[in-house]
Amino acid sequence: MDELNVTVRRLEGEGDAQQAYCCMMEVPTPWLQALCQCQEWVARNLGEYIEGYHVQLESGEVAGHLYFARSERALIPYEIEEKVGVLYCEWVQRRYQGKGLGQRLFEAFRDEMHRQAVKGILVESTETDGENHLKRYLGLGFEVVSESERGKLLYLPIDQQEVEVHPLEPRIRPRQGAPVEILVVGGYMCPYEAATLLLLQEVSREFGDQVALRQVPLTSETLREYGVAGGIFINGRPKLAGAETEESVRQAIQEAL
Repeated sequence: MDELNVTVRRLEGEGDAQQAYCCMMEVPTPWLQALCQCQEWVARNLGEYIEGYHVQLESGEVAGHLYFARSERALIPYEIEEKVGVLYCEWVQRRYQGKGLGQRLFEAFRDEMHRQAVKGILVESTETDGENHLKRYLGLGFEVVSESERGKLLYLPIDQQEVEVHPLEPRIRPRQGAPVEILVVGGYMCPYEAATLLLLQEVSREFGDQVALRQVPLTSETLREYGVAGGIFINGRPKLAGAETEESVRQAIQEAL
């Protein structure tokens, strides 16, 4: 840390939002349009559905981020009691990893949660490189409270040893018939996933009236209506993920047809 002079700052406005997702800025991103849409989403929803911290170098470059929300407004597919912090995503650019920046970010977040007297902190984690990694949070004192196909939900107590949390029941049912229905539930919280949505919008036009594309913005209300916090559903079945190729998107539609 001695060789780096950094500042951890709270996101406060549009200027900070336009520097969001430093994970996409390590190399020239092929998903520039998706990145811009996600940054605009942060600007519109900052202080409501998303809050966060950036770790900033002397040059002004953002080298790491941590995004979160309170459970009352958090957009994750769980029913959670009030006054719990929900960590969405954290990342430090690879060239700056191992220098304590991630620890600085998490300490700033945890200190704020202490000041707000939250009951504890929840985070969804997996063992996939590049995502919120299980090993990191277990090392910080989190414990597993729920498991699903998406990964594990972990909890770190602050003012309360246990947390009341239940997974939402997905309410999107498989269907058949024409046209093929593509339902997209999303809030532009991840450029990696938003890139597939933009590609889907383009490819689906090739099929004309054979395909009906419907996009639902993710809010507290639609989270409870559909029971999912995002995804692409073709005839009610979850299909496609982040950073899909044009061919894989086209193939998924053709298979449904």
